[in-house]
Amino acid sequence: MNEETFLSALRDDPSDEVTWLALADYFDDSGQPARAELLRLTRRLRAMPLDQRDGVRVRVVALLRAGVRPVVVERVNSIGMRFALVPPGRFLMGAPAHEPGRNDDEHPHEVILTRPFWLGVFPVTQRQWRQLTGNNSSLFSPTGFCRDEVEGMSTDDFPVDSTSYNEVQAFLTNLKALPAEAALGWPYRLPSEAEWEYACRGGGFPEPFCLAAPSASLAGGQANFESESPTAGTDPAPSLKRTSTVGSYEPNPLGLFDMHGNVWEWCHDWYGDSYYYHSPPRDPTGPAEGERRAQHGGSWDSGARYCRAAHRARVMPDDADAGFRVAFFHEVSS
Repeated sequence: MNEETFLSALRDDPSDEVTWLALADYFDDSGQPARAELLRLTRRLRAMPLDQRDGVRVRVVALLRAGVRPVVVERVNSIGMRFALVPPGRFLMGAPAHEPGRNDDEHPHEVILTRPFWLGVFPVTQRQWRQLTGNNSSLFSPTGFCRDEVEGMSTDDFPVDSTSYNEVQAFLTNLKALPAEAALGWPYRLPSEAEWEYACRGGGFPEPFCLAAPSASLAGGQANFESESPTAGTDPAPSLKRTSTVGSYEPNPLGLFDMHGNVWEWCHDWYGDSYYYHSPPRDPTGPAEGERRAQHGGSWDSGARYCRAAHRARVMPDDADAGFRVAFFHEVSS
């Protein structure tokens, strides 16, 4: 038995706590005690009340900052899109009043996500977009408005950067209609704001940024953003000034890349400026109606404050100005 045996079982049933604990025991037996500790603590942390987490969280962060590799469970679909498992858990959504760059629509409130779901390891790429739509209107593409910035480069694995919410819905419909995908039956959709933020936070860490480990700061070289405008206490650095190949920077503890910067990402929810003050605590999905849809993550030309996990943008659904990543709930086999 090896690690892949356990990961295969968890792909089929990510809620099987016996398998998670058996995997931790396997790490102990194979001379990886730090990974065993990190796995056990992480499983415990996500279920703990927020006001009781401090001691466990400090140890988890220390292990991550020491380079201990977290467990990442992935699935791959018929066109090569990779999805990472996001386990259920509780977290503080929004930003505390003292967080630099905080806006009034980021009221902090506890949220519980009750179901495991799968989220794209990367934003959807130009290659994947073209494969399903037959076109590519990205700014940073061989035929795009900013084509001079990428002259001589292959942009196939750059994120698609100029999609509208409505176009994304058509893409998801086309994806589900592929014969191999219809056989899989994965219910593709966009993530909710709560799912996106929880995943961006690496499963619920309260810091505004989460790469290899949670952090209060974001600096050049950690993500593709306007690094001339980093967080306080971090030296400015030259910006790339364009999108970049997905996965060029370090992932977060859930194995997700580019959650900060590169391209803004559409969420499923209608945007509500006061929604965080009265949203339901369990599996919130945004207001029932609205005028604009929510985006998160910032982009290649965003300062660090706009790349925070809690920052919210509001955009008309027919504006073609963002990228996205695909999500779906784990479906229990019958």
